Amino acid sequence: MLCLIALLCSVVTTVLESMAVSVALPAISRDFDVPAATVTWVMGASQLIIVALLLPMAALGEVAGYRRVLLFSLAAFSCASVVCKLAPSFPAIVEARMFQAVGSAGSMSLGFAMLRTVFSDTRLGAAIGLMAATVAVTSSLGPTISGVIISMAGWREVFGLMVATGLTALVIGAYAWPSAPPSGRRFDLASAVLVAGMLVAALVVINGIANGWSVPLLVAAALGFALALTAVLARSRGAAAPVFPVDLLARPVFALSICASICAFTAQTLGFVLLPFYLVLGAGMTELQMAATLSVWPAATAILAPIVGRLADRLPAGPTGAAGLAVQAAGFFLLAQVDETMSALGIALRLAICGIGFAVFQTPNNRLIMLSAPRTRSGAASGSLSLARQFGRAIGTAISAFALMAGPVASLDALLAAAVIAALGAGASLGRTWAVRATSATDSGE
Repeated sequence: MLCLIALLCSVVTTVLESMAVSVALPAISRDFDVPAATVTWVMGASQLIIVALLLPMAALGEVAGYRRVLLFSLAAFSCASVVCKLAPSFPAIVEARMFQAVGSAGSMSLGFAMLRTVFSDTRLGAAIGLMAATVAVTSSLGPTISGVIISMAGWREVFGLMVATGLTALVIGAYAWPSAPPSGRRFDLASAVLVAGMLVAALVVINGIANGWSVPLLVAAALGFALALTAVLARSRGAAAPVFPVDLLARPVFALSICASICAFTAQTLGFVLLPFYLVLGAGMTELQMAATLSVWPAATAILAPIVGRLADRLPAGPTGAAGLAVQAAGFFLLAQVDETMSALGIALRLAICGIGFAVFQTPNNRLIMLSAPRTRSGAASGSLSLARQFGRAIGTAISAFALMAGPVASLDALLAAAVIAALGAGASLGRTWAVRATSATDSGE
């Protein structure tokens, strides 16, 4: 139980890292007298580091042991949070946030791997369900708690909260998490650097297209991505445990599950980015009304996720995940029909449908991703799962940026795209059933 509590504290810490800082950006901008566009680097620099390091940190965990890397990550996160709290200037807080992101990447990449180490396969779904509920509750309450802290004590105490949660996870984890001897393999530093560069280049292309960055920069980033990918694939060929998990992606069930996860988070992000603009600027809600309405989604997910988690250990993930994303697609289709006459309750009910669908999909999908990988590759599976979430969010944000050019009301039509993307994810999820049957037939000699 203490092992799970430590992991849940780690989850709270990493979710707060993104949710709370986004709320604190206006206050940081005001204190350091920097423009709003510039202050976003407090978030942007961190996101780049996290995406770059998810797979390398997962590979390091497989080599050095999950416990050791998780504890190092939490210690680095907590120390960097102290520096953020005391930062005397804007460049100082950006630099501290980059070190904080190293800790976030380690915690995010290995959380599911440690769950698989601690829990049996027959109880893994229930544990993942509790983790999903924790993410949903923290996502729902995080902005409110952060807002209260900022109004009462200032933005620096938001980082003080991160120090408290990070140290709590560190202390409990140091006591409760099981240790394992190193694998004996060498850490492939060259591949890790190539993978990090490749992922950052991909993120630059996605964000650059959405934000109208210069063509030479986009061409250079695309070329860098292509060269890095070529080098990564060459180095990964024949490797027993490559940093970029080509061995796992060659498994149809694993690859389809990752695709379904990217679709789910792309669609979710479209809703989370577009709806606040519509509710405030189109429907005329106050910020408080908007926040209360949007909180219905994570609340529905938080209530349902533990229940689905227990069922996930007994139900087939393919049809279950497909049903969940089909429900989410229906919710987005209904949201796209909203107009100025729709009541807050009507919008909230549609958001609840999306939250229910997401909960039904997420836990069985995450469980299958972990179990479809050999136990010795749990770190790579865990890192891939987190990377799918990050790239889904990046793609969703990019599509939202395009949609918002048409205005907050017209951009609501982009939720039809979210419905289509969720439906594609449902197709990928259902495809896993046929992949399992094909694999079984091959193994039995049919």
